[in-house]
Amino acid sequence: MKNVSFYLIPKSDVCYIFEEESVGQGLRTIRKRGYQAVPVIDKDGRYCGTVTEGDFLWAMTTEFHNDYDALKHVTLGKLRKRWDYKAVSADADITELDEFIINQNFVPVVDSRGIFIGIITRKVIMSVLLQKYRAMVDRYGELTD
Repeated sequence: MKNVSFYLIPKSDVCYIFEEESVGQGLRTIRKRGYQAVPVIDKDGRYCGTVTEGDFLWAMTTEFHNDYDALKHVTLGKLRKRWDYKAVSADADITELDEFIINQNFVPVVDSRGIFIGIITRKVIMSVLLQKYRAMVDRYGELTD
């Protein structure tokens, strides 16, 4: 079995935001990039969690009461995250992704010190599984239930 680093999209190719940024800055980043969720890291590069569009929406309506000026004064580290995106270690086996990749668009990957090194997307995993399925069909014929 391959470990997860084989499927890794490296940090240099991933959109992420810093927990010290304001909620407004984070919202601008997520809107500009068009993502539904973005990893959040601290100034030392450690993975802190993932912020989602829903987190911004809930914060705007329940915490900031649609006060856009307030977004400038609260950091992403203080923003309550409603979904806990779990990270996996870079040396984890690919089978360890199953419980995460089903419920998350991506799985953050960290090194042994908790430093964020990239993500594995559901799209990559689905592509790999489809390639394996096609190879099995080519070799053994159409599979049945």
